[in-house]
Amino acid sequence: MPEEWDRNENSKVNMIVLLTLLSYLIGSIFISLINETAVQLVLIQCFCLAPGIAATVIFRKKDMSVGRAFADTYRIRKVKISTLLLVALMMLFLMPLLTLINLLSQFVTSYVASEEIVDRIADYPFIVSLLCVGIIPAVGEELTYRGFMYGHYRKRSILMGAVLTGLIFGLMHGNLNQLAYAAVMGFVFAMVDEATGSTVSSMVMHALVNCSSVVIVYYGAEWMAKLTGSEGAEAVNETVEQAMNEAAELTPKNLLSYGVVAVIGTYIAYRLYGEIAYRNQTTVQIREDVRTPGRMRALRDMFTAPLVVTILVLIGLVVVMEMATRLGWNVS
Repeated sequence: MPEEWDRNENSKVNMIVLLTLLSYLIGSIFISLINETAVQLVLIQCFCLAPGIAATVIFRKKDMSVGRAFADTYRIRKVKISTLLLVALMMLFLMPLLTLINLLSQFVTSYVASEEIVDRIADYPFIVSLLCVGIIPAVGEELTYRGFMYGHYRKRSILMGAVLTGLIFGLMHGNLNQLAYAAVMGFVFAMVDEATGSTVSSMVMHALVNCSSVVIVYYGAEWMAKLTGSEGAEAVNETVEQAMNEAAELTPKNLLSYGVVAVIGTYIAYRLYGEIAYRNQTTVQIREDVRTPGRMRALRDMFTAPLVVTILVLIGLVVVMEMATRLGWNVS
């Protein structure tokens, strides 16, 4: 184990995880009263971060400054530029896998990710959208899930901690479409953080994913506007409509093509991950944890009543949202 496992600390952290969910739900109700989407995106991150930051300040050691406690708890450490470049390259090669998972999920549920992006960027300049959709959520979510949550669960098991926080991260998206690929992303982000020793790494990866979506939708809309003569949100919506039709056009031949590209990209990403871990001298630690037996016991040790409640509530919310979507109810 990377650090000493404390069961009492685990119970406290799981309570903070439950409070994070409650804070998110309360915050969602509060920000629904605000018309400015940019403000909403910033505030919801504040609501999610608040319980963890408060706990970090309250329970820090008496001789430790707030800044030091925050950096230690959220694993904010310097990362070499060369490592960050490898991390970014690894994320680019993982994109085909995430795209494939996204498309496959559309056989059982509807496509919602780009619809949300449309709602958030249609009335804002590109730079504002890039900041509010791409960067702020990446920083806030990585601090919450990989910094606070994974930073604790890894003490029991690196692998199971990555699996658990990936699941929570996926469920927090509230729908099956995003749950599918967000859970995989969450797992990868945690493992990369472990390889580099810093949450800054997953912030870069997360921001790259978010910002690429904004750029694609934005400039796709610009191209669509020139082609059709439409403007603003109408052009954006037409671009999204094209993206949503990708799943319908996914024939066995196309699926095989997507699969081959995803496999090749994932293999290259895996090799890059090995290089990242080697450069940061974390290869041995990660291998020892992955090869250690008793993984399910490690996972069970992470669970206490608050965490069970958190996951059950999240699953319930996903089910409700899925039913609402299928019945055509407007729950936005």
